[in-house]
Amino acid sequence: MVILIILAYLIIGVIEIVPLIQKRQKKEIILYVTLFLTAFVMSVLLSLGVEIPSPAKPIERVVKAVIGG
Repeated sequence: MVILIILAYLIIGVIEIVPLIQKRQKKEIILYVTLFLTAFVMSVLLSLGVEIPSPAKPIERVVKAVIGG
């Protein structure tokens, strides 16, 4: 399963990142690669059975801190 995930991300990465590199869009490349690698790591961890905590509580705390509720 992990090999399929790696292959899928590799194919998608090449298809999506190569045009950005050709157009020299540095900001977009940095953002895309950061999100892409985060999603890749989470996918591999989930396929290996690692339980990933939900980000809902930390997000809720941040929102409450910002709006003061």
